Amino acid sequence: MSEVKSKTGNGSDKSIEKAIEKEVYFGTYPVLPKERKYGFIDALLVLSGYCIATWSYTQGSYLATLVNFKQLLIGAFFAALFMLLIYQLPVILSVRYGIDIWIWLRSVFGFKGVNVVTILIILVNFPWYAVCCELFADSMENLLGIFGVSLFPGGHLILSISCVLLGTFIAYRGIGSITWTTRILVPLLLLVGVVVVIVGVTSVPMEVIWNYKPELSGDASKTTNYILSIEANFAFVITLVGGMAEVPRLCKSEKSGFYAGVLGQGLAGSFFVVVGAVMAIAMHHVTGQMIDDPTLMLATLSAPILGLSSLLLVAFANIGTQAVGSYIYGVMLKTTFPKVSYRVLVMILGAYVAALCVWGKITEYFGSFLTVGACVYAPLAALLFVDFFLVRKQKLDLRSAYGLEGHHSYDYTNGFNIVGLICLIFGVLFTLLIYDPIKGIVHIPALFMLTPTGCSFLATGILYFLLCKLAPIRRYVRKDAYVIPDKKPFDRDKVPPKQNFFLFPLMLLICKIITAKNKLKIDKHNMEGVKPPYLVLGTHHSFTDFYVTPLCLAPHRANYISELEGFENFGEWIYRQTGCLGTRKFINDQALIRNIRKVIKRKGIMVIYPEARYANVGTPSELPMSVAKLVRLLKVPVVVVNMQGNYLLSPIWNLKERKSVKLHADVTCVLSAEQAAQMDIKDIHKILTENLDYDEYKYQRDNNMVIADDFRAEGLEMPLYKCRCCGTEFKMITSGSQIKCDACGAAYEMDELGTLHKVSAGSESGLDTLYIPDWYDWERQCVNEEIDAGEYSLDTQVKIEALPNSFNFVDCGVGRLVHNRNGFDLTLYNYRTDKTETLHFAPKSTISIHTEYDYRGKGQCVTLSTLDDTFFIYPMEDGFNATKIQFATEYMAKL
Repeated sequence: MSEVKSKTGNGSDKSIEKAIEKEVYFGTYPVLPKERKYGFIDALLVLSGYCIATWSYTQGSYLATLVNFKQLLIGAFFAALFMLLIYQLPVILSVRYGIDIWIWLRSVFGFKGVNVVTILIILVNFPWYAVCCELFADSMENLLGIFGVSLFPGGHLILSISCVLLGTFIAYRGIGSITWTTRILVPLLLLVGVVVVIVGVTSVPMEVIWNYKPELSGDASKTTNYILSIEANFAFVITLVGGMAEVPRLCKSEKSGFYAGVLGQGLAGSFFVVVGAVMAIAMHHVTGQMIDDPTLMLATLSAPILGLSSLLLVAFANIGTQAVGSYIYGVMLKTTFPKVSYRVLVMILGAYVAALCVWGKITEYFGSFLTVGACVYAPLAALLFVDFFLVRKQKLDLRSAYGLEGHHSYDYTNGFNIVGLICLIFGVLFTLLIYDPIKGIVHIPALFMLTPTGCSFLATGILYFLLCKLAPIRRYVRKDAYVIPDKKPFDRDKVPPKQNFFLFPLMLLICKIITAKNKLKIDKHNMEGVKPPYLVLGTHHSFTDFYVTPLCLAPHRANYISELEGFENFGEWIYRQTGCLGTRKFINDQALIRNIRKVIKRKGIMVIYPEARYANVGTPSELPMSVAKLVRLLKVPVVVVNMQGNYLLSPIWNLKERKSVKLHADVTCVLSAEQAAQMDIKDIHKILTENLDYDEYKYQRDNNMVIADDFRAEGLEMPLYKCRCCGTEFKMITSGSQIKCDACGAAYEMDELGTLHKVSAGSESGLDTLYIPDWYDWERQCVNEEIDAGEYSLDTQVKIEALPNSFNFVDCGVGRLVHNRNGFDLTLYNYRTDKTETLHFAPKSTISIHTEYDYRGKGQCVTLSTLDDTFFIYPMEDGFNATKIQFATEYMAKL
């Protein structure tokens, strides 16, 4: 609202203020708390007026053809209230944000998608108002008949159209007219309802109504009819979705909006349904016909003057309902066609109802129309409920919902959220799969027992929830997570489950298929008699490790330690089902140690990749002494999985898969439980280091493994950042199979066995033939010497994102990274304290640092972690190289 005012000047022009007010109440702008019109009573009256019309009598009469009066009474109130207590919960969002739910549903369907859904909803639901107008005309015609007056041809249509015109006129005048109409109308209508009940129960013996049972026709069964009655009650309240939107957003409190909807529809609406049933049963007893016109009923069972009095109130009821409905759906359409005047939209809606009145058969197909409407509304309600509470967790990116410039969280695929629309279509088809509302045929009796609406609501909600658990779909649906992130820290203490028993065979099959093309060979050594519990230490080359290791350990299931970004990338549920324990890299995580011990204690297999990052150039990182200490602590056998070829297949500096790479793994029990418990920690460390040693390029040469891909050197400048000839840093470039210094011109060709050969001299220094690991080790030594000489220092501007949990990243803005012999100082916006702060990471607490060369397409980065956050740090200036920072971190930790 304030943004609108700022765009229109200083707000002094009263005509402009009036125009803004129109947009608030007849348009789409959020209603601010101070602008709310309704308390609980007003909202209750408006929503009751919305529900109370002669269609309630039609609903009661319809239910009386299906079930006995006691069942009808229970279903009308309890089924309606049960559905409304769930279904009305999302009105909280309308009150909290002061918005129409159709604004929220842009997050579920996209901007264009919600437009399509809105039009669909109006097409299937606005015929309610044709029912309303038809019943108004019936009442008039029946009453005139009592007094001996016959309508001229076309008179019925004129009466129904007059109801359309009067209701449209009130809606045209706006919310003020509607409010006063309902304040007068609803109490009087309640009085009519009481009179109808009194006349009904006094005109026929009470036991006639209380003991009433419908006559079953054809092959109908009591059970089927009872389910249809519950379905009708569900459908009756669920198709009143429009009232969930525009009226509650004008309420002063969330409780008022919620309970006004529940009680207005669940009590007032249901009361009139029961009144209609009482009337229909009484008229059936007297006349032999189920009549749903209260005017005719009162005139027949009492006195004509009572029918005449009721006529006026019933007329107001239908006209008032038409007015409220036109307002609600007019504002709904305003979100779809914001440039079209509210009043024009109201007139279009009036024309649509008038056309249905001209058709004249809407009441004939009342039951089918009711169920068809629920086919659409049930999945729509499920999507709104699940999205509000479980997916978006009651948070909406309001700027994106209104399409403000620079905010595009809900644009999706050309304006359509494919996931939401698929779920909606699924829900509609699922309903029709269970029950054909046109022919009245039950296709799946077992599911029909839960009602088609109930099944569709549950199935659609579950499908949407599970789809949003899948990481790619979650990121697609929750594009707003970067704007309104979940800041709750990851639960490190949560006990890891065993690998899912039913998922495990599928995991092995996937691993087998993925590794088959590279002819994975597994050799086992000293594994006879080794059974869980035991500890597995694996070399860490690439993501392929996670496909090879399960095959090495089969048929046993295992638990794996995984960095938290893997949970975010693939989804926490899936990662936990595969047995993963979440942690952050290079921190002292005591919760992780406790969970490792729990896995071992329950006789499980614990898999750890102690390098904690992929190999930069196909050689191992230094093994921390803490791993040897863990072995002593656990006192179980230690198995080493030393893999070969995984790095060569897709090195971290260029993840494109190479052809002709063959995979191999040696699985060796290197320590028995007794050795793990008794050996000196240094001796354990030595044994582990020897068995975890590898050189991928040596493996390639030894096996004459030709890698002829023409891009084989591209990206190599990230680990080999310093010219081997002239010593210039950060000037290396790669193309195809060559790496070249942009400073001195020295160039090396990477042959098909991974060896570098000089093809351009550049500086006179430098070797003619180089192994990549040797170049890498030379760079490390250069950094060590730079630190010893007091010359190493990094002070650069960086972009920072925090990962607090398995769900989303949090934007911490632009900050500064300083690195020297005192450790790291990271200056950033701390989203937890809402302040700019500097976090210090001492050298001894940071034994290494995680490096990425092109993290999710954002370029190179390093990460620093606390117990509750991992900070992903991206360079914004020259002089930043992840490999050099890693070398410096590891050396300074030793100092």
